[in-house]
Amino acid sequence: MTANILNIVCGFVCVVIVCVNAAPSSKLPKGFIQCKKSDPKFDECLKMGLQSAVPHLAKGVPNLGLLKMDPLRINSLIIDQGTGPVSIKLDFKNLDIINMKSIIMEKIHYNPENYVLDVQLHPEKSIILDSDYEISGKVLILPIVGKGRCKIVLDVSKLVGTVQLKPIVKNGNKHLEIVNIAWKFTPTKLNLKFENLFNGDKALGDNMNVFLNENWRELLKELQPAIEEVFGSAFKEIGQNFLNRIPENQVLLD
Repeated sequence: MTANILNIVCGFVCVVIVCVNAAPSSKLPKGFIQCKKSDPKFDECLKMGLQSAVPHLAKGVPNLGLLKMDPLRINSLIIDQGTGPVSIKLDFKNLDIINMKSIIMEKIHYNPENYVLDVQLHPEKSIILDSDYEISGKVLILPIVGKGRCKIVLDVSKLVGTVQLKPIVKNGNKHLEIVNIAWKFTPTKLNLKFENLFNGDKALGDNMNVFLNENWRELLKELQPAIEEVFGSAFKEIGQNFLNRIPENQVLLD
C-alpha cells in the first residue's frame, strides 16, 4: 500500500464504526456491540461499541477483510515534503504501527442523514512506528540522508477528526464510500531514532539524531500536515476495503 504524502486514527475509527454497526449476518466476533440509528442514545452506544471493538480489531477480523491493527503493517508509505524549512522525502518500508489497542474513545457523533462521523480520542500509550526507511533532503538548516532502520515514538494528548462518507451502488447493492478524512492530532512528545544516517558515519548520525530530538516541535510543525494527509490516505484504503465487502443495510441498522 502506497500513499501519496497522517490519519493514524480517524481512518481506524471509521473501520471500527462500521464493524460495530454491522448486522448479525456479517458474522462479527463475539463481544461486538450493535447499535441502531433509532436509538435515542445512538452516539453513546457507538462510543461503547467502538471501545469494546478495539481489542477485537487489534487481533484482526480476516473474514471482514480487516487487517491486524496492533501492530498494523503498512508495506510502503511516503512522506514527501517538498518546500519550507523542512524539505524531505521519507520513504517507509515494512512499517509497523504499535499500540493502536491503547486507543480511548472520548466523544463520538454520527449523522446518518449526512453520513458524517465526528470523533475525539486519545491513545493511552505512545504510538510507535518501527520501520525500514530511506530519507533525503533538508531539516531546518542541515542536510540529511540515510537508509536503514528507524523508530519513531509519538505521544498524543488528543485526536479530533471528521470522516465523510457517501452511499454508492455496486452490483445492485448500496455500499458506503469514504469521501474524505480530515483530522488533527495534538502531540506532546516526539522521539526519533534513525540508524545508518550519512552512510553509517556514527558521529554525524548521532549528532543528527540529537538535533532532531532537540528540535522535534519545529520539525513536527512543518511535517504535521503532510503526516496527517499520508496516513489518512493509507487508512482510508484500509477502511474502504471493508466497506466494499458489506452493503450499507448490513453496516447501519435502522
